[in-house]
Formats: sequence, C-alpha cells, structure tokens
Amino acid sequence: MRPDPKRFDEMTRRQLLRRAALLASGALAGPALFQLIRAGDPLAIAFAQGLFDRIKGLPPEVTSNKDFYVVSKNPPGFDPVVNGERWTLEIAGLVSRPVKLAYNSIRALPSVERYHTLECISNEIGGNLISNAKWRGVPLRDVLAKAGELSPKTVRIAFRCADGYTEAIPLADALNPDSLLVYEMNGERLPDAHGFPVRLLVPGLFGMKNPKWITKIEAVNYNFLGYWERSGWSDKAVVQTMSKFATPRSGTTVRPGDDVELGGVAYAGDRGIRAVELSSDDGKTWQPAEIKSPLGKYTWVLWASVWKPPAAGTYPLRIRATDGLGRRQTDEDTPTLPHGATGHHRIVLRVRA
Repeated sequence: MRPDPKRFDEMTRRQLLRRAALLASGALAGPALFQLIRAGDPLAIAFAQGLFDRIKGLPPEVTSNKDFYVVSKNPPGFDPVVNGERWTLEIAGLVSRPVKLAYNSIRALPSVERYHTLECISNEIGGNLISNAKWRGVPLRDVLAKAGELSPKTVRIAFRCADGYTEAIPLADALNPDSLLVYEMNGERLPDAHGFPVRLLVPGLFGMKNPKWITKIEAVNYNFLGYWERSGWSDKAVVQTMSKFATPRSGTTVRPGDDVELGGVAYAGDRGIRAVELSSDDGKTWQPAEIKSPLGKYTWVLWASVWKPPAAGTYPLRIRATDGLGRRQTDEDTPTLPHGATGHHRIVLRVRA
C-alpha cells in the first residue's frame, strides 16, 4: 500500500498540518490510525513507515543465509554434503517415462524467484525457528512433466533425500504452480545446510514438508508417510497462525509515561495476515498494531506499536494475529506435537516510577 500523490493535492495545507500534529501527539494512534492506513491515507501510511524505522530490535524482513534457522534429523556435523556435478534427481514411480535429471538440466528450466517464509513445526510459541528468504527455483510440476504423464492412480508425490529423510505431499500440492524445487537462496547457490542441490518449497506447510538434499521424487498410489509422520507428527502439517514479540524482552523495566516500543512478526502460511492486535491487560482488551506490507503472499509480516504505561505496576502483554481468511489466532495453548504449537505469545513488563 503506497501513498497516492493525488491524495496530497486534495488536502489543504491546514488539514495536513492538523493531521501531522495529531499523529505526532498520538491522538490518532491505535484504532484511528489503523483505519486511516486501511483507507489509504498518505500521511498515516508515512507515519506507520516511520514507526517501523523507529522500533529497535525488529528482525530484518529477509533473513541472511547464515542466520536462517536450521533443523534436520541428523546429529550435528552429520548433514550430507552433496557433489552437484555427480548428483542426479531421479523421477520415478507412477510416471510414463522415468528419468534422471542433472543439476544443470534443472537450472536450465524457466525459473521463479520469490520471498517465502519457513517455520519448523517444532517452533515453540515465541520461538526462533522461523525465517524468511528470497528463493529461486523451478515449479515442481514442470520437473515432474519431464517424466511424462502421471498415472491417474497417483495420490501423493514422495521425496527421498541424501540423508535418508523421506517426505510426501498430496498430488494437489505437488501440482500447485507455486510449489518449487529451489536451488538459490538470497541470490546465492543454495547452501549445503539448506539442502543443496535442491530443496522443496510448498506454500502453507511447515518446514518438515519442505525436504532438503532431494535425490528422488516418486509418484505413488498410497498414503506414503514421511520420516516425522512415522514418529507421530502431523501428516497435513498446515502452518498455524502465529505472532510473537521480538522486542522488548519479557521482564524489561520501564517508567510510567515512557514510549515503550513493541514489535515482532506474524505468519499464517499461504493465508496471509490481515491484522495484528496487542493487549496490555492479559487479553481483556485489544488494540490494533501496525503491520508492514508483506514481501510476498507466502511471507511473514512485521508488526509494530508504541505503548505508554499509565502507572507503575506489572503488565502482562499479549499479541495475536488474524489470518487473511478472517480467522483469529487461537488463545488455546497446545504443544508443538503433533500439529504445531498454538496460543498467544506473552511477555511481562515492569513499570516502576
């Protein structure tokens, strides 16, 4: 959402000055500012952008390769390192023409570049097993097409990996044009730790459904269960709507009347984020936070707010998000196993005179 220069022309100098004064004083903070932004008010949009520039401690919108979270089934030091020159990708199973593709053959296919957030299904509420990067790769369905036609009996597409990891997704997800086999991350060759030569990116699913170091893709006619599913984790593994504080830390002490800068991220997979709300009284009342436009339809959003504590005391703060379908994040606390954790992220701030 960008300011429309024509809107500035429609506003008198007096209106601009008055609006700027109200924004600066905080009189239009919270719900009123939120409504102005949704209506496309140029000054309100500019004010919100300034808010994000102001908040210290927000994560970068794009996570660097070295800081992107890493999870695998392997003990530390035992992830595979694949030789790309010798590696081939086998496509087999219920296909009319089984084939093996070299790394350069995949890179030669028409590619797609996009931002995409990944979150581990074992990410706790408020946890750090979530990151966002720009990826380049080829649609999985285009790679599958190299093996001819799929049998009408195909129900799932299974993946086998260099470290023995296995995974499978429904055929509909595999044929989604936005499901990619990626070979670049943030403009660089896909790092070994993130699955070189290729890994999978599927919209809306937790990281376990996005296998790394893929060596074989197989069309099957049965409910193939992957490595983690056989241990009791969800087979669907659809991302839960999440939001969290990145700043400040729980236990931080401030003074009454201070401008307390709050911020973090929210994510709901392929559903997107419609709104983020903040509570300073442990969920009794809520007010909207500002959300930054996402980098893509499969990415997290940054949120930010400034809170003024009215008096000394201990304040339990909560954050919650509403996804793009209008479904509000549940406050029910559940563990990560089997479907991914749910609940509100909470922090406590101490206000001392």
